[in-house]
Amino acid sequence: MQKIMEKNETILKPWRPDKPASKGATAFHDAVFNSSWLKDILYELAAIVRPKIKNGDIVVDFGAGTGTSSILLLKHLKQSISLWLVDNSQSWLGKAYELLHGFPNVDYFILEKKGNAYATLAETIGSGAADHVISANTIHLIADVGDVFSGISLALKKGGTFTFQTGNFLREKRPEGALMIDDTVKIVHDIALDIVRTDPKFAIYRKSLDKRIATEESQRRFVFPDPRPIEFYLDALKTSGFKYDAPIYIPVKVRYDDWLNFLRVKRLQAGILPEVGGKEPSPQEEEDRDALITRGALKLFKDLENSNPLSDNKRFTIDIAYVTSVKE
Repeated sequence: MQKIMEKNETILKPWRPDKPASKGATAFHDAVFNSSWLKDILYELAAIVRPKIKNGDIVVDFGAGTGTSSILLLKHLKQSISLWLVDNSQSWLGKAYELLHGFPNVDYFILEKKGNAYATLAETIGSGAADHVISANTIHLIADVGDVFSGISLALKKGGTFTFQTGNFLREKRPEGALMIDDTVKIVHDIALDIVRTDPKFAIYRKSLDKRIATEESQRRFVFPDPRPIEFYLDALKTSGFKYDAPIYIPVKVRYDDWLNFLRVKRLQAGILPEVGGKEPSPQEEEDRDALITRGALKLFKDLENSNPLSDNKRFTIDIAYVTSVKE
């Protein structure tokens, strides 16, 4: 690392946690790491980036979160690399550190908060520091994509690659029956609210329900942002100095039981159905919210089984985009 610091004249300050991983980070990691859908997504992502990576390269996992993507990348990339995990959440990256700190040539960096935004990748690891940046299931969560992509461009060496994947985007030629992550969340949300309106067990939540729906819309969009067209990301790449290849679209099957585990992560439920309990639910509200989301998901799965051409009694299909670009 000393050689890298001299080359970039930047003192890199790898991050280390000062407290144990949070329960929320652990619950999220367990739900996604044990799923087949994420393993399938990362297998395809690794296959796309593998030919571009050489022994000794520095690879950044941008938006590494709880380390799930990093673990799978290390499994599928056979090259000897230095892997740098970067995220803006100390509680989530703490889980990644817990799982990966024993691996050689793995380090961790936090995007520090700067006013209403976060430091860019170049401000965090230095300009011209990385050979490759990979991002899984993160880009659709970023509000200011242009600023983030520019920071990634500056952090890459000339000719470095930036590859990302998302399952939450709009495109005209999506196969009939292929869903976005956002589709499932919105449907479960709406079914759950219908249950509140009709089931006496949840009558307590009917008071001022329409007002709470309007009030909590920003919270739902914060956790699950509205999808944007794939062209939005391609335009941001071009503006940031990248030359991109045509996106690759790969359908991925999702087991209903895996997806239910994902939807039952309590931290996510505050964004799926904030009208019940909000950000700080009581134990009863938390229990009721989980019951409502579970019932909503089970109804969604049954409806997909009966009417969706790409679903059966065990799985539905999501549409995943993979975008590869090179810094010019």
